Amino acid sequence: MGTGSGGIDMGTYIESSLVSGETIVAEATTHWGIYVTPGIVTLLGVLVMSETSLLLLAGVIWLAFRYFVAKNTELALTNKRVIAKSGIIRRNFIDVSLSKVEGVVFHQGIIARMLGYGSISVRGTGTGQVPIPFIDKPEEFKQEVGRILHAS
Repeated sequence: MGTGSGGIDMGTYIESSLVSGETIVAEATTHWGIYVTPGIVTLLGVLVMSETSLLLLAGVIWLAFRYFVAKNTELALTNKRVIAKSGIIRRNFIDVSLSKVEGVVFHQGIIARMLGYGSISVRGTGTGQVPIPFIDKPEEFKQEVGRILHAS
């Protein structure tokens, strides 16, 4: 999780979405756990290597897909709103003013909890919840949103 004063290297969507006087307070990054399952499939494909290893091909394609998902996932808290983008083929966007944020929810399965990642959903007045998966330290991001909301 980064802070708003210098050093934040956010992707182009969030940078281009900032309005005058808006600064990034915190960012969330994609966790390396996004690669665990496709990595295991790829490894199994290598171990059972044959002339036509569909398992290896599937694992490599899945790893590449997850790489692009990780590179195209952005989540930030600014002094005015929560902004997020995720997805490659089907894109999900969140852009909720802090005055409209009712809460942030995070979900973690047992493996995600052990590895330290989860899905973040922002709940806003009049907006649905779009989960942003594989977020590193989701509880910290949720706490930062709560801190900003209660400081207002």
